Amino acid sequence: MYTFDDVIQELDFVISLKTLKNWANKIEKLTDTRFVRKYEKNTTGRSYGYKVFSFDQIEQFKKLVFMREQNISLEKAILSAFLSNEEKEQMETIEIRKKEYEEFRNDTKQLIKLAKKVLEENEQLKSKILSIEEMVKNKQAAT
Repeated sequence: MYTFDDVIQELDFVISLKTLKNWANKIEKLTDTRFVRKYEKNTTGRSYGYKVFSFDQIEQFKKLVFMREQNISLEKAILSAFLSNEEKEQMETIEIRKKEYEEFRNDTKQLIKLAKKVLEENEQLKSKILSIEEMVKNKQAAT
């Protein structure tokens, strides 16, 4: 297992320790990745925890650094480098469902507009029929 300092060294010091710590926290928030934590006691006897990383995770961090150098947004780079295949499939499914939802929503809006137009036309026709019936009654009453 590798410490933060080991990871920085493996990344050839292209990012700072603070950046790596921020990235690690963001990775845990955005993905299903959970870094291993080790616990030790300091000189006063208090326990403290710190994250450690596997070789595979260092490779993922290298990929993340490379993508950031290509000006890919941090969030997209994290998702690309650290999402598991299962989580990637779930996100793709969610994106498909979102698109379908938007299509259904737009279709529904169009149907509502069409229904309103039909109702308006019906009202106009009713009004015309009533006026024609009134004219017929008036003619019949006059004769």
